[in-house]
Amino acid sequence: MTKPIIYWFKILSKFISIQLLIQAIGLVSGFLLIRTLDKQQYAYFTIANTMQGTMDLLADSGVSISLTALGGKVWQDRYQFGQLINTAMQLRRYLAAIAIAIITPILLWMLISNGASVNYAICIVAAVLFGLNSQLTTGVLDVVPRLHSQINRIQTLDLLPAVFRLTALVAACFTFLNAAIAILIVSIAQMIKRFLLSHWVADTIETNAPVYQEYKNYIIKTIKHQAPNAVFYCVQGQLTIWLISIFGNTQSIAEIGALARLSLIFSLIGAVMNNIILPSFARCQSFDSLYRRYYQILGSFCLLGILLIGCAAIFPTQILLILGDKYIHLEKELVLMMVNTVFTSIVGTMWSLNATKGWIDYSWIEPPLRIGLQALLLMFINVSTVDGVINFGLISNFVPFLVNIFLTYRGFNTYQTKN
Repeated sequence: MTKPIIYWFKILSKFISIQLLIQAIGLVSGFLLIRTLDKQQYAYFTIANTMQGTMDLLADSGVSISLTALGGKVWQDRYQFGQLINTAMQLRRYLAAIAIAIITPILLWMLISNGASVNYAICIVAAVLFGLNSQLTTGVLDVVPRLHSQINRIQTLDLLPAVFRLTALVAACFTFLNAAIAILIVSIAQMIKRFLLSHWVADTIETNAPVYQEYKNYIIKTIKHQAPNAVFYCVQGQLTIWLISIFGNTQSIAEIGALARLSLIFSLIGAVMNNIILPSFARCQSFDSLYRRYYQILGSFCLLGILLIGCAAIFPTQILLILGDKYIHLEKELVLMMVNTVFTSIVGTMWSLNATKGWIDYSWIEPPLRIGLQALLLMFINVSTVDGVINFGLISNFVPFLVNIFLTYRGFNTYQTKN
């Protein structure tokens, strides 16, 4: 027992020490944008960033779940892993074409309806699509260094783009910075990550391996089960911005976007989860180890979340000063946003752990239950205000929380029976 504890302590301490620097750079970049851009420009940035995330999620639609589930079995076989990566890449590009065709007109409409000129809206959309092109590749290739536990490469892939992003934003602040330029800088940073990742994966996979029909069939089967949920989640994940865009104004959009930036605090946890914990969980085949690790991960996450909520409640003014004077009045909304962020992150962690082992068969029960609850909430909550939108999202999350409890229970029972 002692050896695994020492092993994980060394791995985590080494990873976290560099990751703290990476996340600090990310926080500075985010807060620099909030403090430099006026509320109108930051509203455009928030809308564009949100819709880029929507396109990326639709272009995934279960591909990453299949990658992790299959990759955990074949990651040591260079040729088979290459087949899996190239098969996933092909399918992701097909899905991306559909996502771009659907979301691009919506993004244009949202920008123009919130005051952007047609030409400026087109510039923002072009920057978004430029960044999305790199995300499509990195979203697939990311699994290679993670499953091989290549910690140094993982950190370099995060550090270099982060340093470029901060350097470019600082330079733009002294020259000219608006939403379009900010999105372009973020997109170029993503392109740097793509270049490095594409070069490095050649060491561990056969990059010219052909598409394998058996993997393709498995991924398509997963997509068929997950695509409706992906559409649902991409709407749900961006729903607060959509609601405030339709019923509120650019000031409210900027305030929601600024408060959401505080969720970058969870980036360090997310990095540890995605790059160390989830790949380890995917490789684990022992029921006892899976059971123990699942509840250790979730319990640790809950304790940290409680600590962060406490800090937001005790020091709201000090935290809001980081965002700037434009947002100093959002003390009540800050605590609400932190509660919502923590709860959302806990639900997301449960989903990630379940999806890593493929425990998603009955996830389709969530959408109708959640839509029913949200239809009811719209009758009682004013979604034109910042606190109303946050409350709407917070209460809505109780449905996926309960569904994931069910998926976990069923997953462990099925796993124990098979093993």
